[in-house]
Amino acid sequence: MTRRVRLERDTLWLSAADLAALLVGIAVHVVLTRTFADGDYGRWVLLLDLFYVTATIIDLGLPTLIGRDGERLGGAAHDLVHRCLRIQIRFALPIIVIGGLLGWMWVGESKSWLIASFILALSACVQILTYAHRAALRALGESRQEALVRFVDRGATAVGIVLAASQFGAHPIALALATFVGPCGAVLIAIRLGERRLASTTGGMELKTTVADGRELIGLGVPFLLAAIALVANVRIEKLMLGLISTPMQVEIFQIAWLAFIAGYAPILSIRAVMLSWLGEVRNDTEKMWYRAKRAAIIIGVASIPGFFIGGLIGVEALVAVFPDYADNATVVFSWMLFAWLLALFASVPLTLVQVSERPLRYAALLWSGIIADLIACWVLIPESHNPAEQAAFAAIIGASVVLIASTIEAWRLHSMASPSFVAEP
Repeated sequence: MTRRVRLERDTLWLSAADLAALLVGIAVHVVLTRTFADGDYGRWVLLLDLFYVTATIIDLGLPTLIGRDGERLGGAAHDLVHRCLRIQIRFALPIIVIGGLLGWMWVGESKSWLIASFILALSACVQILTYAHRAALRALGESRQEALVRFVDRGATAVGIVLAASQFGAHPIALALATFVGPCGAVLIAIRLGERRLASTTGGMELKTTVADGRELIGLGVPFLLAAIALVANVRIEKLMLGLISTPMQVEIFQIAWLAFIAGYAPILSIRAVMLSWLGEVRNDTEKMWYRAKRAAIIIGVASIPGFFIGGLIGVEALVAVFPDYADNATVVFSWMLFAWLLALFASVPLTLVQVSERPLRYAALLWSGIIADLIACWVLIPESHNPAEQAAFAAIIGASVVLIASTIEAWRLHSMASPSFVAEP
């Protein structure tokens, strides 16, 4: 039987997996804050964030093409996934080498950190290589299986880090190797589940992605690559700027608040991922697509109220209970970041409408407008501040506001143009 994408069900599966993974991740960060000393936890966070951003280049926007067109491609989706992976693997090696060197040059310290940098860069790249099969599973209605891959990624890493910390303490190489365990397990499971599901898929229609060669696929994916980098940078730019113009201690404070924030941000990313396939399925039928968009907006509006108040209360209490040494400063930062969360949630529908349109480059431009606003705000607010981490939270609010306003204007512009932007085949 064919399993179709459903917004509520699939979002619930992915959100549940992300929430479980984040709870496990928070436990890992508790271990790391108590294992590292003298700013090394801040260095670790900076390395992870740097590699998440640089490794995203390997994405090339190709998994987004799979997620958007997978259901309509039918049996041809299998070949598309394989072609995308062959392209991505070619980009992986230089990114690992360049990223490892950049990371070590930033944190410096010792040869141990150099080796750890390369291992963490490799880990981030392997994680990206799971995205093609994950996108295919989601597009074919198997978000429950993608949820399993996500949980294995974080869960196996968590177990590895806890064991490494108990045996080797704050040794960066041991902890980096432990971080590599999750992506390895995830890529194996993603390939197994994805291949089995793709092999049973038949039918479908011919689209540009069906016949495009490697260069053409990269060209089609570039707008989504820019968007993918923006999505990763968007929730990390404040930490990277704090690491650049402030101190590792301020990075640590912001990171603790960020852990509570990202627990609520993960469902936003899940909603956007599911909406991409859900709206993409009817992107040639303007009336159906806008009906689905309105339905999604109502669900999001209703969910935002308990999310803001209940999530905020739980987040503050969790920070106080789990990170008492950071709680005084981190709870203030988190409270301000809640407003950025709310703005990002409301931007989900207009952003996805632009993403599935015939001009996806505008989607990337919208995300980058927020990042640029965030960068400028960080550059103005953080230097000479008595509370740099709090100022970084204000910058996040400014960036989220810009994205919401700009995406809403662009979505209404598309709506006013009736169907032309959505009728043509990609």
